[in-house]
Amino acid sequence: MSTEFLILNIWTDGYERVAHIRIANSAKEFFVSFTEYDEYIEIGKSAKRTIGDKIKGNLKIELVMDFSGSNKELLYYQNIPNSPHIKAVVDVINVIDDFSISAYLKDYGTPIIIEFERQIPKQLNGKIELSGELQIDIINS
Repeated sequence: MSTEFLILNIWTDGYERVAHIRIANSAKEFFVSFTEYDEYIEIGKSAKRTIGDKIKGNLKIELVMDFSGSNKELLYYQNIPNSPHIKAVVDVINVIDDFSISAYLKDYGTPIIIEFERQIPKQLNGKIELSGELQIDIINS
């Protein structure tokens, strides 16, 4: 199930985008990255997606190098200005394969996919603490 987001700001670098987004009808905001495969821009603003546009997609965390078990409450923070870098404590739902899990992220009702840069245990469960990059897989409608 995808979520609808409102673009509050967007920055371009080639095919890569960083966007400040808010969940539609909510105050919850995130900085995310995504790739716009059909629009390359060296300098300037995206013509395809602009401030105020609504997009549908699924959040995920990628580029996770390390993690550890945690007994902390679910949390996340993005403390680098205008960056999709995220530190979080998530609740593991299940292991998908050797490099990915589904989990719950605080204040986000839909499970997210988390992709690791190294193999993870097949019996991973409970809460884990990690850092990575918050991304959005945009669903074209």
